[in-house]
Amino acid sequence: EWVYSWSPLWLCGQGLKDATVGIVGMGRIGQAVLKRLLPFELQKALYHDVFHPIAPAEEMGAIYTPFEDLLKQSDYVVAMCNLSEETCGIFNKKAFGLMKPSAVFVNTSRGGVVNQDDLYDALKSGQIRAAGLDVMIPEPLPKDHKLTTLPNIALLPHVASAEVSVRILMAEMAANNILNALDGKALVSPVY
Repeated sequence: EWVYSWSPLWLCGQGLKDATVGIVGMGRIGQAVLKRLLPFELQKALYHDVFHPIAPAEEMGAIYTPFEDLLKQSDYVVAMCNLSEETCGIFNKKAFGLMKPSAVFVNTSRGGVVNQDDLYDALKSGQIRAAGLDVMIPEPLPKDHKLTTLPNIALLPHVASAEVSVRILMAEMAANNILNALDGKALVSPVY
């Protein structure tokens, strides 16, 4: 039956070429994502980081932007931030209300940075175009969760790091953190 539903724009999405991408959280992972986005010929890359207003991202051409301005300007908003008191629920009704109706929201950081009820409302009403979540609360979402009913969301089971080399790096970091803790040294990428 797909022959009857096929059209020239069927399954077409928004491209990254000439798009503005806003990254919230420009730590190690945010910088790695930015590096991978640059070959797509973005119009511009914006970033906001509540902990580090000036990041090495600027050396790659990213522009530090206040959070609300980033939301207003971006075609894609990518959450890469830590979950903290400052970022808990930062993507909420107000944040989604500032985004373009054509915007796509992506969260690969922590589920707690998003108010999922507000995201549902924004997607259902067309306030934003689409979303992709690799993390959510709870994980996994129940099969009957209201987010699973929407046609404009992609839900993944926390697999953004599903690459052998990344998992090896994660294991090495965990082992090094154990050794650092035992030696009274600083931890790499601590999570509190």
